[in-house]
Amino acid sequence: MKKSIVTICSLIFGLNTFSQTISTKELSKNIHKVFESYAHYNRFIGSVLISKNDQIIYRKSFGYADIEKHKKNKKNSIFSIASSTKPLTAVGVMKLVEDGKLTLETTLDIYFPNFIPEYSKKITIRHLLNHSSGMQANIGRIDDAGNGFMPGKNKVSLEEFLEKFKDTKLNFEPGKGYEYNNFGYTLLAYIIEKVSGKTYANYMKQAVFKPANMKKTSVENFKYINKRALPHTGLGMNKFKILGDEINFSGVKGAGDINSTIGDLYNFMKALENGVLLKPATVAKLYNDTQDMGYNNSKYGLGWRIEHKEGEKWINHTGLLPGYTSIIGSLPKRKMKIIILSNATSTDLNPENEFSGKSEFVSNKIINTIIATIQGKKSELLPTPIEDTKKNPTDFNKTYKMDTIHSLVITKQGENYSLNTIGAKSWSVFTYPFSRDAKENNKISKTGLLFAKAMSTQNFNELSDYANKDMKDLFVSKKGIEMLKGVWQRALKNGEKFLSYNIYKIEGKEGAKIVRIRFHFKKNDFGLLLGINSKNKIQGLFSDNNVKTSHIKKVKLMCINENEFFINGHQNNGMQDLKIKIKKESLIIIDGNLNFKGVLTTISK
Repeated sequence: MKKSIVTICSLIFGLNTFSQTISTKELSKNIHKVFESYAHYNRFIGSVLISKNDQIIYRKSFGYADIEKHKKNKKNSIFSIASSTKPLTAVGVMKLVEDGKLTLETTLDIYFPNFIPEYSKKITIRHLLNHSSGMQANIGRIDDAGNGFMPGKNKVSLEEFLEKFKDTKLNFEPGKGYEYNNFGYTLLAYIIEKVSGKTYANYMKQAVFKPANMKKTSVENFKYINKRALPHTGLGMNKFKILGDEINFSGVKGAGDINSTIGDLYNFMKALENGVLLKPATVAKLYNDTQDMGYNNSKYGLGWRIEHKEGEKWINHTGLLPGYTSIIGSLPKRKMKIIILSNATSTDLNPENEFSGKSEFVSNKIINTIIATIQGKKSELLPTPIEDTKKNPTDFNKTYKMDTIHSLVITKQGENYSLNTIGAKSWSVFTYPFSRDAKENNKISKTGLLFAKAMSTQNFNELSDYANKDMKDLFVSKKGIEMLKGVWQRALKNGEKFLSYNIYKIEGKEGAKIVRIRFHFKKNDFGLLLGINSKNKIQGLFSDNNVKTSHIKKVKLMCINENEFFINGHQNNGMQDLKIKIKKESLIIIDGNLNFKGVLTTISK
């Protein structure tokens, strides 16, 4: 399905900043540019619907519902909506609350008296709805202690779940924290069955789908199999393939087993907003009965995330299963609704610690760009190729020195360009910000390197003299040293073999400084962030989650303008996209908002 790539292309630098009075036609055009740019790189297939004031302003489908039969996605294609099932399940539960058959304070033990009896009297319907139950039992997620369950091909019964999770403990007291929990919504689906006397599927059909005019929506099975958008892998790669090993949706009952269309979900959101499904006071509870999620002032209501984009409320939910991604949401201030359903991910189920770009683009990059476009912000799009009209027959190798130990070579052979990293140590262009040496000739750097040496040798004898009162115990107590050794053992387990370390960034102009240290391993690097006060004492130690790992030395370059190139990071193990600009005697690596300059040293033909 991928368009033919020609040698040279022009970079669309983005949508110009426009006023709030932009026409609907122009807004639709700008939205289309976003999806078109992602679809060009196979980073999106699926269907999209966006409305304003209950008028659809953009509806479009991309790619294939079945790549093998060349069957395209259409506006009535049916997708698994994965965890976007939760808002619908929550509405089903709240309908029972409205009818007086259930309360938000009803406890779990009423319906499951033999399941975790020590805790079930404390866990309420409200806790299950807003992920504040604290239960270690979970589906689709497994924590470091091994708690949780990953669904597979086989059907799983309620009895099997209850038996598996019978020894479940709490990570926190119910209502005192937030932790996303699919099993909580599975329990809600079974509670719906116990209270209503109907199967979850039949209840949802009668209480939600039918009154909301959702004619193609169903639970677990696809209502119209000929309209199904099959799940694919290969997102962002050269070609897609149909996902062979699908999961059994009984394992995510109530949490991720509904199949629907963009039109049906639009009808659902309208019916909810217009009082068709629930009374206005009940709808308000969905968005206001929240639990703090612990970041960016985000909250989780009863089946909905309440977030903010540039200060603007964004009510939404996302979904991710192998081969499927979804997002449904609204910008209340603008009276806009956004529904995006996709039938492709890069791989099947990924460990959660893998780079997020390996799974999907919808719930992060695409939606952020779409909302920024709606808000009138300038959005840089992916480059769009055009035909090369200036053929340059001369092949060459150009070497650029980035610093004392890092250099790279740009090679042209015919119509193909490539970049290769060289130097005393192996490095990747994707991780240059972490590989270069940023140490300074002062006490701050000396302390940072002393700590890095202590971690890599596991000898902490000298560190107590470099720690403030609060941190000193970490470096001398048995408990503190065991914690540090545990961190290192996990790093060794993930990385296999330790290679080296370096300070890659020092932040802060006066007084306290933040020293960022990268530890290089054979497979996976990791980073630590060291806080050092004005007296050169360590006052804090944190994990640095921004550190990326890549050992890719050679990459393909796409010419996007004269002396300007694009590196497709997604096709290089899911790394970030980069740009390269070449001037007369220099080169610049553009990594997001970071620029790194290299100096031309040699040219060969």
